[in-house]
Amino acid sequence: MSKNKLEVVYDFDFSLFALNANVKSYKIAWYLNTNEGFNFERTQELDIEFNRSKHINIVHYLHEDEYSKFRILKNRAEVSEDSYDAFLLPEMKQFDYLIMLENESSTFDENVFFNKIRQIPFVQFAIKVDLKTLKSRDNLIF
Repeated sequence: MSKNKLEVVYDFDFSLFALNANVKSYKIAWYLNTNEGFNFERTQELDIEFNRSKHINIVHYLHEDEYSKFRILKNRAEVSEDSYDAFLLPEMKQFDYLIMLENESSTFDENVFFNKIRQIPFVQFAIKVDLKTLKSRDNLIF
């Protein structure tokens, strides 16, 4: 008897930026709200469950309008079981925060936004992440 295998392929139709900033997550949201005209609000923490009944809680800020959705995610978990250091993207543990852009607008320029992120006074370093190279990119599907 032959076996069938289910293969799931996700569509990663968003951009991802990783940044280092030695501040609390609300300060990034506050800066973008006051200086760049966004409306980030803290939402319920994301509870991500892994195998072996382990889970992590991730701080999450959201700005949503008609054509786009922006998320500020803390890379390190706030609460994790078994007192281990858990990261949303373990291969990028050197970065403090992630900004996800789900944009359908043709007038939004991603490069201009990235340059504004890099010019924030308390952001030490920022990069655009190539999603194809991430092993744990499935953690960003929620």
